[in-house]
Amino acid sequence: MNSPEGMERRRTGPWPLLGVAALALVLAGCPDQGAECGEGLSLCGSECVDLTSEANHCGACGVTCGRAGVCAESACQCGPGALACGGQCVLTASDAEHCGGCGVACAAGQVCEAGLCQAACTRDTSTRCGDGCVDLQTDPYHCGGCDTSCGGVKSCRAGVCTYDVVAACFNSGQVVGLQAGTDLKGPNVAIGERPQTVTRMQDVLLVLDAAKRVREARLSDYGTLAEAPETGNAPNQVLVDEPYVYILNSTSNTLLVLRRRAEPTEQPREGTRFPNGLGLAPVASVDFGANTNPYAMAKLGTDLWVTLYGNLGGDVSAGGKVARVSVANPLAPVLDPSPVVLPAASFPGGTAASTPTGIVVHRGSLYIALNNLDPATYRPGGPGSLAKVNPQTREVSPVSLGEGCLNAGWLAPLGERLLVSCGGEALYDIHFNLTAVDKTGLVLLDAQDAVSSTYPLACPPGATDCPLSSAGRFAVVGNRAYLGDNNAGRIFVIEAVGNQLIERRGPRSQSSLLACPSNGFSLVGDVVALP
Repeated sequence: MNSPEGMERRRTGPWPLLGVAALALVLAGCPDQGAECGEGLSLCGSECVDLTSEANHCGACGVTCGRAGVCAESACQCGPGALACGGQCVLTASDAEHCGGCGVACAAGQVCEAGLCQAACTRDTSTRCGDGCVDLQTDPYHCGGCDTSCGGVKSCRAGVCTYDVVAACFNSGQVVGLQAGTDLKGPNVAIGERPQTVTRMQDVLLVLDAAKRVREARLSDYGTLAEAPETGNAPNQVLVDEPYVYILNSTSNTLLVLRRRAEPTEQPREGTRFPNGLGLAPVASVDFGANTNPYAMAKLGTDLWVTLYGNLGGDVSAGGKVARVSVANPLAPVLDPSPVVLPAASFPGGTAASTPTGIVVHRGSLYIALNNLDPATYRPGGPGSLAKVNPQTREVSPVSLGEGCLNAGWLAPLGERLLVSCGGEALYDIHFNLTAVDKTGLVLLDAQDAVSSTYPLACPPGATDCPLSSAGRFAVVGNRAYLGDNNAGRIFVIEAVGNQLIERRGPRSQSSLLACPSNGFSLVGDVVALP
């Protein structure tokens, strides 16, 4: 308690513990979708669309931005690599009528390549499309074929249209894509029920949701494909290792192994090489035991290393460990009976098993974020810390995150450095309204595991319309982190410049990306970079 009258209470709240049983109970009453369309979506004909970022319905139903245009904040603008010429967006790198600039026309018989008029395409990566030369592997306006335009803010990678970053909106039942660099948001699209995490298998998006399903959708337009089998209870993370898919089920305490049965077609149909879905089928499973609550996993060689969170609010003794599962033969995974035991967490009232959350492989070692919530009060032990594990010797070393971090949750390599998110400690009034969040943000560790920069998520002084932030899961693209918000459905863009973390879009500049619109509490369940 923070006062003798009990007018304020400090605890992290269940939602930073995405995937544990407490989360499902707390969010059971959260709004999912409206009577006709989900949060932030509007009805255009029989289709629910996002008028803020849908290139075919920009600002209003039926308003299109054209082949080279994108919709940003309900207004059309020219997309990356396009230039406004005479009221339309043109591709000056490959448009023979505007080659290198507006109105610069190539002579008859010439082609436009990289903004220059010439007799023929000369680059090894170039394909002639009309009177222009393009790279079908990377050109979002000619992706995989001359007539395939990705549209909106999708990128072209290896001839496949895809967003660079995808976020799951737990409350509203939607997913949303982002384009890295421009940091433009695509339209929100309803997929599944309370999507928790997403990933990619070839040109198909996989979405795990709280309805215990793996939803499949085309990356090109998020059109729904066939559903895979059911998962266990509270699927919390998915990992793709072709042709296998590994799924952690937190409250079922299991690892589920699926295998892709379908083979890709030679030519894409309906925007995908898997028009009938991936044909995922369960082939094996692993039971970690009662109350283990597996939270996250990382693959090193032929082993999966899995953090066991423990049953917060119940028996925590089965947690505080890292399990090793050999998947040398994915059809017959083997659980090591001797998990790595992490040091106990200290609290004002004593000690308890540590509560490990995110895990990554970094420079040959395992790095584990320690959420370390007191099972009696939900207060995080501090300061924030990681556990570093040598996978060969199983030696465990502590890594401090400094005084500016509480409730470490997710982490990812940034070259030789390591980036960690801290959910912070939440302060509520007697009605459980969130009034403050302490020590939440990002921490950057250098190559020697020392703190080089701490970025606290905080509203600017005096701001009255800035929702409180709680740092959740994030994805790294280049030197930028796309950080999900556990409270108000936003994504913050934070860049590592030298040894410092610099806000590019965030609460201080009040330029955050509203990824998951909602009338109240809104959880960004996951943020992933799609390779």
